[in-house]
Amino acid sequence: MWQLLIPVALWLGMVGLGRAELTAAQQRGLQVALEEFHKHPPVQWAFKEIGVDSATDTLFPAGTFVRLEFKLQQTSCRKKDWKKAECKVKPNGRKRKCLACIKLNSADKVLGRMVHCPTLTQVQREPEEQHEGQCGRVERAGEDPHSYYFPGQFAFFKALPPS
Repeated sequence: MWQLLIPVALWLGMVGLGRAELTAAQQRGLQVALEEFHKHPPVQWAFKEIGVDSATDTLFPAGTFVRLEFKLQQTSCRKKDWKKAECKVKPNGRKRKCLACIKLNSADKVLGRMVHCPTLTQVQREPEEQHEGQCGRVERAGEDPHSYYFPGQFAFFKALPPS
């Protein structure tokens, strides 16, 4: 019997993370991402998270940066009802592949957010670098800009004349 459990456990590890495996910061980040997604006017139907492909959180002086890649699928409910338990995923509902970058302070207040959930056909057409750049800005939200040094950052500063 245990010989069968090992391949199943390995398979479950490859198909993505379950909600129970997310840290508290990652679960809060996912909640913020879902709220943000359902605010947008083009979205008319509620979507449910159907899987988390990757989730990381990094501690910074100003707070925790959470990066999530997850999938959503359309439900039969209107978007205003997206939190209701009776909203079940439509078997043939539209799917979205999302990237969310959320920065939370120690009190779970959102310092920055970027949520990008294109349809699966849009995923191939959009440049990934643009969204990674936006993620980087969210990651630095609330941080002291002088605590980072980027090559070339000070190359064009002119010294003040002696006083």
